[in-house]
Amino acid sequence: MLGAIIGDIVGSRFEFNPTNDYNFELFTDECGFTDDSICTFAIADAILNHKDYGESLHEWCRLFPHPKGSYGGRFAQWVHSDNPQPYGSFGNGSAMRVSPVGWLSKSRDEILSHAEHTAACTHNHPEGIKGAQTVALAIYIANLGRKYHKHPDNIVKNVIEECIAFSAYNIDIRKEDVENKFDETCQGTVPVALWIIRQSQGFEDAIRRAVSLGADADTLGAIVGSIAEAIWGIPEKIKKQALSFLDDRMKSLLRKWKRSKLIKTISLKEFTEKYINYFLNDFDPKSASYYDLFDSPDFPDECWSLGFDMDCGESFTMTYGREAWRSNKGLSSMINEMNNLEALGSGLFSKWRYFNHWAYEHATEEDKNWFLMILKRMQTLV
Repeated sequence: MLGAIIGDIVGSRFEFNPTNDYNFELFTDECGFTDDSICTFAIADAILNHKDYGESLHEWCRLFPHPKGSYGGRFAQWVHSDNPQPYGSFGNGSAMRVSPVGWLSKSRDEILSHAEHTAACTHNHPEGIKGAQTVALAIYIANLGRKYHKHPDNIVKNVIEECIAFSAYNIDIRKEDVENKFDETCQGTVPVALWIIRQSQGFEDAIRRAVSLGADADTLGAIVGSIAEAIWGIPEKIKKQALSFLDDRMKSLLRKWKRSKLIKTISLKEFTEKYINYFLNDFDPKSASYYDLFDSPDFPDECWSLGFDMDCGESFTMTYGREAWRSNKGLSSMINEMNNLEALGSGLFSKWRYFNHWAYEHATEEDKNWFLMILKRMQTLV
């Protein structure tokens, strides 16, 4: 869901001061999170803590009563009401907040059902619901494509085909018909977002296209960013810059989100390929300390997401013995008989924690090879 938040933050300074400059500076001190991010966090919080979507939205929006750009008129009335009721909206607010739903480890029909419920507490018009469902479906289809290791171009093609088939939106759009046009409706925003995705070559490119269109910059940026994240991922530099604009509560929820077993942010195939490549090409044990053994801040969150436990090696040693944990010789003697992915993953996670938290000596080639053996065995089992 971070893609939606980044699109919102980047577009925030252009909501009422639009730009057509594709090469604008992504982040400045004029940027900030708006109602789009607040509502996205509310949906994620509802998922993680099994809350009613409407109640979570009401709670979060009251926590942040004066966001950058403010709340829309009718939504603001809903926020301030002690008995909030849906009001038949088809505004793009339902589409900009739905992205967490697209990441759930659920079926297509369940995704669409959850998306409907995120919208219906306020935006219960059929167009408001369809807009939310289409964005959630786009993320779901993109995640399926990455799971099966499809090329991003093919993922984009599948996303567009599935979303058009579902929504019947027309995305044969001419730029001159939508440039510098402020449209707050789902039917005027979601097709444009899909049109932008179809043209884009990466996450940053998609965000720049959305914001420089001169339209509803923060909301279009949020919708495009939410889909683009699922297709291309987010560059680490952009991710770090965006996080600096969030408050502690938001950052805490993001950490919980990435570690939740309800969410699959990376497939096991992607995980093993990513870290095998790291050890083979990026990690130099002659110059790296144990602390540098895994440089990626995503590693622990990806382990949590895949269901691995950080248990001091208990599940690994109970399954395969302490020799395999302590030495490469012990590990190599039985590696081909190791078939328990959960024990292997938890062992990997636990040893990573030991090296990064307790040990200070330089890493050795033997340490590197221990991780490689585990990762390659896991890759074989996928």
